[in-house]
Amino acid sequence: MKIEIAAADTVLWHAEEAGLISTVEHAEVLTLLMPDFAFAEALRLTDSVHCHIKVDDVDELPHDELKGLGYTSENAAPGYIKYATDSGINLIFSSIPIAEDDNIPGAVTQAKPFLDHCGADLRDESEPTRAAFEALPARAAELGWGEVPQGGDSPVHCCHTQVKAKHWVYPPSCWTGWRRPIEFAFGELVVFDQAMGCALRPIDPAHPMAGGAGCCGVPAAG
Repeated sequence: MKIEIAAADTVLWHAEEAGLISTVEHAEVLTLLMPDFAFAEALRLTDSVHCHIKVDDVDELPHDELKGLGYTSENAAPGYIKYATDSGINLIFSSIPIAEDDNIPGAVTQAKPFLDHCGADLRDESEPTRAAFEALPARAAELGWGEVPQGGDSPVHCCHTQVKAKHWVYPPSCWTGWRRPIEFAFGELVVFDQAMGCALRPIDPAHPMAGGAGCCGVPAAG
């Protein structure tokens, strides 16, 4: 993994100080980066990790403060922005629907801001990285985690970007030290000038309302 824990901790500390993540979320992201984490075999091959944080209004973020820390804004769109840092930890903020959970009528969500998920960016398409990526479903099953694939036969689009495939993994309710979905994105990141569609984060298969979630911003039919 090309991420230094101390540098990542500094980025997370600044995010916590700004009220964008909680103390618990800060600690959990650091846990994700440890060599004994449940998915360390794939995480050691990642180029970067992003924290996707849901907020009430992206326009109300402390943009000047974040830029003053040396973070670079990327892929900005209404209700969405990414801040890249030189630590290997990047921060994504959104106030638009980005998950199937967002489309469940009447669903109660967490108070914002909150960490929706973390993503591991596996940009290297070499055979060792591909093998580690393809081993994720079996590893999730071994651990008792849920897993949902995206892409493979066709690319996965997220607004202006595209990767070849994704595996999403979800900890069981009994798991300690990590509570949120993890996205493993495989392949080169392709950035387009215009939005190419949006594959929402799949809902946890164990969620009691999983059957009521739709994809791509459309609620499931009743």
